[in-house]
Amino acid sequence: MSAVQPNIDVLYDRARECMSAGAYEDAAATYRTILEIDRQQPMAWLALSSYAYAGGRFRAAVERARSAAVMMRESGRYDGVAALAHHLQSLGESGFAVQLIHGVRWSQASTPENAFGLAQCLGLADQHGAALELIDLAVARHGTTPMLSYLRATTLRHLGRSAEATAEYRRCLELEPAHAPAMLMLAEHDARADTAGQLAHVRRALEQVDADAPQRTILLYALFTLLDASGEDGAWAALRDGMASKRRALDYDGAREQATYDDVAALCDRAFVAAAADARPGAPEHVPIFVLGLPRTGTTLLERMLGNHSEVASAGELNDFHHQLCWQADLVAERPADPALLAACRTLDFGAIGLGYLQRTRWRVGTKRCLIDKFPRNFVYAGLIRKALPQAKLVCLLRNPMDACFSNLKELFAGDFYPYSYAPLEAADHYLRFRRLLRHWDEVMPGAILTVRYEELVREPERVMRGVLAHCGLPFERDCVDPSRNASPSATASSSQVRAPLHTRGIGAWRRYAEPLAPMRERLEAGLPPDEPVADPG
Repeated sequence: MSAVQPNIDVLYDRARECMSAGAYEDAAATYRTILEIDRQQPMAWLALSSYAYAGGRFRAAVERARSAAVMMRESGRYDGVAALAHHLQSLGESGFAVQLIHGVRWSQASTPENAFGLAQCLGLADQHGAALELIDLAVARHGTTPMLSYLRATTLRHLGRSAEATAEYRRCLELEPAHAPAMLMLAEHDARADTAGQLAHVRRALEQVDADAPQRTILLYALFTLLDASGEDGAWAALRDGMASKRRALDYDGAREQATYDDVAALCDRAFVAAAADARPGAPEHVPIFVLGLPRTGTTLLERMLGNHSEVASAGELNDFHHQLCWQADLVAERPADPALLAACRTLDFGAIGLGYLQRTRWRVGTKRCLIDKFPRNFVYAGLIRKALPQAKLVCLLRNPMDACFSNLKELFAGDFYPYSYAPLEAADHYLRFRRLLRHWDEVMPGAILTVRYEELVREPERVMRGVLAHCGLPFERDCVDPSRNASPSATASSSQVRAPLHTRGIGAWRRYAEPLAPMRERLEAGLPPDEPVADPG
């Protein structure tokens, strides 16, 4: 092997030169040559997986990424382990990613950079305890950095260790006073911890940042969060400017979204959905519970309450159903309900899709009977889920339209998620599309989706949860009435709020901004049926 290794090094250099020059096919050929010499070259497998993904070949991308993980474990060559773990997760292979990370000797992978990447992957897979252990190992050996401190604070927040999270966010800001994400996360997590000091810090940072800097958007949302919590003037101006800044960076087209919803409804007519797939012999026996609805409308709250049941595990927000569609169609589709993917669905084997989803999620369920998947984007796939997994239970949260839209507007989502949520009229239009598609689901598969009103859930939790559990085929358990009894991690935008006892403080929160939100209210009133109130009456 030692005589061959220099040749492999030269080949890696050549492949990188080809990539830099845009000669991707030559680069791929070079990586294949490396594997002909030595199949235990994980980074060559990773490169070929990325090449397949760029070419739209989903299965080849997944298979080569799995090969990279196997060869990394067998060869002990862990350089690039964080990059591979992130790539596996982007393909929906979280189980492989977690196995890979736990197989690494953390003493070899605990540089600050490696620790950050691996802990981030563990957090994305809801392995928050292991993520914290890895971060603390790196800090003990190398000292902390702003990057590690920020991730540690966020991990503590997800674990429900609130006071420690507040202290760690402050520590991060001591290490790097201009760390905009830490300012936003501290404000969202604990706006009442020295509110005046937080406000002064955010305002100083805004004075020092360029008008077009990405950090400015984050700081404006932090400013809004603090002003909104304290009741001070200027909150709406901060949110308005933050939304406009974020919106300029997004490629969002409401007409394109409407076309997607129309395509989904046209595909999923009553006959298509009714032809449900048969269960496959040997399929895992757990029952998926899909919690659907717009983000920030109570989906996490319901998940936490359901998750208190002795027979239920929660997987958080999964994109596994989408990835299973991509696998069966052998297509790369980064947007949900991509037109090419929907076209392929007319001929796909939905029994295989359901089996694949169950196999993908089996490692998450443990000894429980049911598994919650609460990814909001699954809503657009409800008819396909029903066809592939007729045994699955579907529950959809509804919140009064003004509160639902406002709760989305005031949240700075990661990346390009929920791009409709940065302009009030676009948020209203999206809500109307959501309600029309929900009516379509109710027409083509009556009784399949149980709708739950957020306002009723927080006001009459026992009555509502009895209905939810009956719909899911589960006996009533009193722990399901109190979300504060759920001590499991939560990594959603509302992770700091869902640990509190039930309350109604969020109902009518939009009213403080009734004047600037008046056009949004008018749009909603014009588009909703007369029997559906736009604002909660109580």
